[in-house]
Amino acid sequence: METQKRTAVRIRPKTRAGAAHRAAVFTSIDGTLLDDRTFTPGASRTAVRRLLAAGVPVIPVSVMTLDEIAPIAAELGLQHAMIVEAGGAIARWTANGWEVEACGPPAETLLDVVLDIENRSGASLLVYSALPESEAARLSGRSGEMLQASTHRCYSEPFVIESGELEDVRRAAAEIGFSVRRGRRFLHLCRAFDEGEAFTRLRAELHCDVAIGVGGAAVDAEFLTRADIAIIVPGPHGEPDADLAASVPNARIAPAPGPAGWAAAVNDVWRSLGTTKQDARGA
Repeated sequence: METQKRTAVRIRPKTRAGAAHRAAVFTSIDGTLLDDRTFTPGASRTAVRRLLAAGVPVIPVSVMTLDEIAPIAAELGLQHAMIVEAGGAIARWTANGWEVEACGPPAETLLDVVLDIENRSGASLLVYSALPESEAARLSGRSGEMLQASTHRCYSEPFVIESGELEDVRRAAAEIGFSVRRGRRFLHLCRAFDEGEAFTRLRAELHCDVAIGVGGAAVDAEFLTRADIAIIVPGPHGEPDADLAASVPNARIAPAPGPAGWAAAVNDVWRSLGTTKQDARGA
């Protein structure tokens, strides 16, 4: 999938009311909407097209940067909003392109937070945006422009633990008001509850009756626990993430990994909502 070098944005300080939607789909990207190796939509493309034709917004909720997601959104026709960098910002589509509202501290201040966490925990942390290109490519599975876009962090810092214990790192982060969340490939340093709060705000703006949440990694628990219908897409070996399943015990499990499972599960939910609506009309 081709990517763009940088995405033109305007900083948006406030929200404004939008049109009402009966349902909306909030979805993670890596390994769910897109294949986790090729970053292509596959079977999810047709499902997304069907949802958009029915007036159902599809809202990316991702640890990825806006520069990474914008080309994906353009290819799939997603022009409502997105939550980027694990809730670090909300981007909304306008006639002038994507407008960004920061929800957390800028990434450059997070580097000081990383140093503080290292001092408190005794761990050594490797920040993704500072890794050599070859190492970043190996760990992220990205290459070319998509790799470059993934390192342009504005509101979050993915990292790996070079030495030390995860629980010590999490405890140190909590002491200074941050959380450490596990994605499919990295740990993510974020302000506590950013992703869930961003989800709640966008849902209110969309005025949707039913919020469908689709995720696959532990980091997605923040918004899946707030969705009316939660779906967990299994990992590449066919099993759902154990931590995510424990956090969202009532979630539906998609029948397959990646876009095929995403499409099947979302289509099933959409059909059930349509049946419910018809039953209500006939009552």
